[in-house]
Amino acid sequence: MNPLCQRAHSSCGACCGLYNRDGHGEAEIRARLDARTDALAGVPRTRDAFREAARRLSATEPAPLFPSVRVCPLLGWLDPARTRVGCLAHPATTGGPDLRDEGVYDASICETFLCPSHSWLTEAEADEIDVVCADAHLYGLVVTDVPFVRAVLEAVGRLAGEKPGRTHLDRPEVRSALRRLFALKEELEPGSEGLFGAFRPGQDGEPVPRSIDYAALDRDASPWDAILLCVGADPRSGNDLDRLEGEVRERLEGAARALRG
Repeated sequence: MNPLCQRAHSSCGACCGLYNRDGHGEAEIRARLDARTDALAGVPRTRDAFREAARRLSATEPAPLFPSVRVCPLLGWLDPARTRVGCLAHPATTGGPDLRDEGVYDASICETFLCPSHSWLTEAEADEIDVVCADAHLYGLVVTDVPFVRAVLEAVGRLAGEKPGRTHLDRPEVRSALRRLFALKEELEPGSEGLFGAFRPGQDGEPVPRSIDYAALDRDASPWDAILLCVGADPRSGNDLDRLEGEVRERLEGAARALRG
């Protein structure tokens, strides 16, 4: 499998803590990446200079949501158009020196680490996510939440009579409908925990599995429970369960119609 962090159309910085700050909407994340990229542009390509720049940048950013997940201030934009996120300390970016030791991980960890999605996703699934999301924000939210991806694709398949595949994505209406489904990750209520899949932060900062207590709500379990868990439909997370369930149903039905042609 090819690395998930740099695909043909998308890029991901989740392992560098891209979403692990208060204020993780696309506009706020983009502003943070802009600030880092601008600040590091004029920094000499030396260890001391990058170490000090990393310290200063970290001091200006909000606290992490999960303290156990490190946030690297050396993550920024790789391209002039600012569409592709990546490591600004990597030798391919600096033009020679490897300055990754000056971030929150050392270079050997950065070089060898692969997120769990590399083991769980098939290459075909990774390709579909890349084509549908095609960006540096939604892609990272989706590709790191394999249960969400599979629950969405399986639900669309049940409604349409066939599961979405790569050949379907040649049709713009199918790509658009699937993107609307994946974009649920970007449209959650402020403070929602659904950004991190079917988990919530525990008292020690570690993720704890979440469940929806349908009995306490005096209602039957949703047929879309797996999707709702992954987008934080537990009422305690700030989302209205009925409203979010209706939105999931409407988008699933739209994707199924697009798939059927």
